[in-house]
Amino acid sequence: MNSMKNLFFSTTLLLVLAGCSSPQEGSTESSNEINTIHHPNVGIIDVKSTPFEHSFPVQGNVETDKNALIIPEFAGAIEKIFLKEGAKVRKGDAILQINDDVLQASRLELENSLDLAKEMFSRQERIWAQEIGKEVDFLQAKSAVESLEKAIKTLDATIEKSIIRAPFSGVVDRIFVKTGELASPPMPCVRIINLNDLYVRAMVSDHYVGSVSSGDKVMVEIAGFDRIESKVRRVGSFINPANRSVDITVDLPHESSLIPNMIVTLWITDLELEEAISLPTSLVVQDSKGLDFVFVFEDGKAIKRILETGATSEGKILIISGLKEGDKVINRGGDRLMDGDIVNLINDAR
Repeated sequence: MNSMKNLFFSTTLLLVLAGCSSPQEGSTESSNEINTIHHPNVGIIDVKSTPFEHSFPVQGNVETDKNALIIPEFAGAIEKIFLKEGAKVRKGDAILQINDDVLQASRLELENSLDLAKEMFSRQERIWAQEIGKEVDFLQAKSAVESLEKAIKTLDATIEKSIIRAPFSGVVDRIFVKTGELASPPMPCVRIINLNDLYVRAMVSDHYVGSVSSGDKVMVEIAGFDRIESKVRRVGSFINPANRSVDITVDLPHESSLIPNMIVTLWITDLELEEAISLPTSLVVQDSKGLDFVFVFEDGKAIKRILETGATSEGKILIISGLKEGDKVINRGGDRLMDGDIVNLINDAR
């Protein structure tokens, strides 16, 4: 009987001890969970001042003021062509000649008439000197000589124009006629182009009128050619009401390989700062209120920093306010951060 009591007592004691030990094990597990709370790993970049430049693109057309279609001043057969297409010419060089036989015949007739008029004037002059003839006869003879001299001078100028000459130095781009063909106005017979005075003409939205001025830096871009750095030569003073744009011109260097009527892209610099704070656009996000922000690493925590941003250029955004040099912006591991979260800094993440 005593052995039964001892067994019952031992069993009860074991149960009590087991019950007492359970809370201690649970407490140990909770403590382990607290000790293993995970803090996000983050990387940072140091904020530094660097040059910042913003440009915007517009399309333009390559032009030149020295692109002349030469039209003959009178009709006639092409007698001779002195040069070929592609030839370089200087101002005044002969390019082709129009037959002037009819003009030369007219000149010969005028010369004969002038000789006769001079003889008549000489006689009237002698008579007038002797106070025998009439003054009106003397004046008419004198006027006839002067009129014929002027007519010959005018005809000589026309004969000179039978030779088509280069109006300026350049290249014979196109000859539209052949030897023996009839040339007559208003059909052009030659095109001369000077490629040393090229420029680009473009139309800029009136949105940029206040930020574009003469002297602004421009990058000229065209497929298949090297980029050309230039400047704005002129900004128009009139807004086209049809498309709300302003005309601008950009000079091209003499050694450029561009030719008239090429379509190019102008990257016009409207903002250039020697020192500015900027960040990759991927780091700046918006909150539910539409405010731009980043997380900054401070004292082991991720601190939300509201930003005022400006222009974007080449994957970077200008920071107007909200950051200063030396700030450490979180650039890795910040996808699910909350303001004030404790974070672990990854040493090699900069």
